[in-house]
Amino acid sequence: MNTSDIDQRIDELEIKLQFQEDTIDSLNQALIRQQKDILLMTEKFSLMSKQLESYRQQQSIHEGEKPPHY
Repeated sequence: MNTSDIDQRIDELEIKLQFQEDTIDSLNQALIRQQKDILLMTEKFSLMSKQLESYRQQQSIHEGEKPPHY
């Protein structure tokens, strides 16, 4: 192998490394967005569960019990 072949291989490896770093960064950003979305959905679900329980208590509806219009 001569110096030009080695330089070419090093250049190719550097290009591949840069693409890999870009891909990892993109995946990391996507993961961060997904984690934020999951936390937001968890908070909303918790709030909705509390609201539903409060509504059931106000209406005297117990879990699994059918409402009177059935």
